[in-house]
Amino acid sequence: MTRPGWTLAGRLTRSLTIGLTLCWVLGAALASLMVRYELNEVFDSVLQETAQHMLPDILRTHAAVLEGPASAEVPDTLPAVPHDEYVTYQVLSVAGVVRLRSHQAPSAAYLLPVTPGFAWDGAGRRVYTELSVDGRFAIQIAEPAGHRQEAVWGAILLLLLPLAGLLPVVVWLIRHNVRGGLAPVTQLQREVAARGGGNLSPLPASRLPEELALLVTDMNQLLSRLAKALESERSFARNSAHELRTPIAAALVQTQLLAAHLGEATPMGERALAIAAELRRMGRLAERLLQLARAEAGVAASMEVVDLLPLLRLLVDEFAAEAGPGRITVETNGIAAFPVRGDLDALGIALRNLLENALRHGEPDMPVRFTLGPGRRLSLRNAAPPIPPAALEQLKRPFQRHNQHVAGTGLGLAIVDRIMRQAGGALLLHAPPPGAESGFETVLEFPPAP
Repeated sequence: MTRPGWTLAGRLTRSLTIGLTLCWVLGAALASLMVRYELNEVFDSVLQETAQHMLPDILRTHAAVLEGPASAEVPDTLPAVPHDEYVTYQVLSVAGVVRLRSHQAPSAAYLLPVTPGFAWDGAGRRVYTELSVDGRFAIQIAEPAGHRQEAVWGAILLLLLPLAGLLPVVVWLIRHNVRGGLAPVTQLQREVAARGGGNLSPLPASRLPEELALLVTDMNQLLSRLAKALESERSFARNSAHELRTPIAAALVQTQLLAAHLGEATPMGERALAIAAELRRMGRLAERLLQLARAEAGVAASMEVVDLLPLLRLLVDEFAAEAGPGRITVETNGIAAFPVRGDLDALGIALRNLLENALRHGEPDMPVRFTLGPGRRLSLRNAAPPIPPAALEQLKRPFQRHNQHVAGTGLGLAIVDRIMRQAGGALLLHAPPPGAESGFETVLEFPPAP
């Protein structure tokens, strides 16, 4: 099982989102500090301005109270209805005796000694003290504890909440733009994935960004060198197999004549027959190499529509004499025609290899059955012991055989697999077939009917 990989779009989206979020948090923190500083300045200015405006008015309006004897009960400046005050004040003598106060201000002085300026009292209130012109009286304006913090945190929340609401929108925009920017990469990936293993034609480099265009140019150069190397290898195999057929056939005839001259029952005649059997095996190998070279050259990649059923019946009739009457059967399931796209000769090579493989590796005298359907499937079953799944998949590779004691080249299924992939289909192997305890099944799965 392959491990799930990461995507470039996902990584860019995550990194950009995290980076942008960190920048927003840092910006909000700096803005919060600035807001706190500015609000403190504003509140301090309000306290100072309030004190400077109130003190002369109180001295003029309440002179009798201030000049009279101090009493135990400090009067309010106004008979106001009790209410919550954001600012409280006291008017006191320079000795620290409170003479007047707002209704929520304490009877004792906020700060002692009485000195002009800003300070914090023991209850956490911000206090500003202003002296009168003659220096006999002072006013202390106090802001309740926590009021300033509430205002600062309210401003910070108003700053952060819109950012939190916009974050999902920004994440969507980042993801959308990243995917749009990486669309050429996705298009190139689909172009590469749509190609088969034998398609080494150059990749299109038009309408690609410069970075991808350079990469595609390098890839095309690599594909060109690879195509030349593969063509050289196939040409060598094809020419070698073709040139070997004639001397092998000549050697086989001479060996058979020698066996007949020596007598097949004599020891020397038996050796000649063994040599002839090996020459026949070499001839089959040369023939398979030629077929493999044709398959790898793309001979099956044709758009021609052919009916596979007459070709199948022709092969069955050809092998019937060798296999024995009634051993090879065809179940059409009422299908009168089986049209597929592909090269007729290449499909004939595939069917011939399947049939020879079933007759050679199946149990002797057991039936071999072709079945059309369901759908675009052609299956072939023969009797055989089960094969482990790992070994079964290896049979599609060249020169791989499960039973080394049975004569064969190990190329038949590899040739069929290449032909089917070039025709747009697939070769499936089952051992045992579904619903059976033993047997071997090869399935040719074709693309939708033309």
